[in-house]
Amino acid sequence: MSNYSLDGDSNWLITLSDLLTLLLVFFIFALTVDRASRIKTSQPTAAVITAAPQNQMPATDDLRSKIMGLAAEDGITVQASGREMLITIKEKVTFNPGEAEILKSSEPVLDKIGNILKQHPAVLIEIDGHTDNIPIKTRLYPSNWELSTARATTVLKYFAAHSGIEPSRFFVRGNADQKPLLPNDTSLQRAENRRVEIRLKEPLETKS
Repeated sequence: MSNYSLDGDSNWLITLSDLLTLLLVFFIFALTVDRASRIKTSQPTAAVITAAPQNQMPATDDLRSKIMGLAAEDGITVQASGREMLITIKEKVTFNPGEAEILKSSEPVLDKIGNILKQHPAVLIEIDGHTDNIPIKTRLYPSNWELSTARATTVLKYFAAHSGIEPSRFFVRGNADQKPLLPNDTSLQRAENRRVEIRLKEPLETKS
């Protein structure tokens, strides 16, 4: 009888020991989870990056869209290549033959170009004057070099005065007849060669 009681007490002690062991394991587990949670919440969260709205057009696309729209104007052609755009204005649009004074009739289109350039101050602007191969010799323009340079400079001055564009954004050059689009064999070909080119160079980095 005494042996039975002893065995019963021993089994009870083993059961209590197992229970205490389980409680200890549970306590350690809970403490570990709580500590891990505290460490996780104390770490900085990553920045959230959101895409620009689909209807927000980057500056470069906006510029290209507006410049390409100039091609609808009579006597103006527009080309785009890489990060550059070229606006070509025929002589008949801006000048009388042998002169470098802006025609009144050309002011609306020049104002339109100037307003576009004003809205994109990071774009660099090159203005090139071109003539045909017929020599000119007047008091104001001893050669086609002076005439082509004067025409490019006049366009620059117009943009600066009427659109408020900083002159430091411009690079001006007179090419005389050295860069013809066509052979100077006919009057029509020579008319195509007499032109002003406005080359726009987009910056390497732009902001939307």
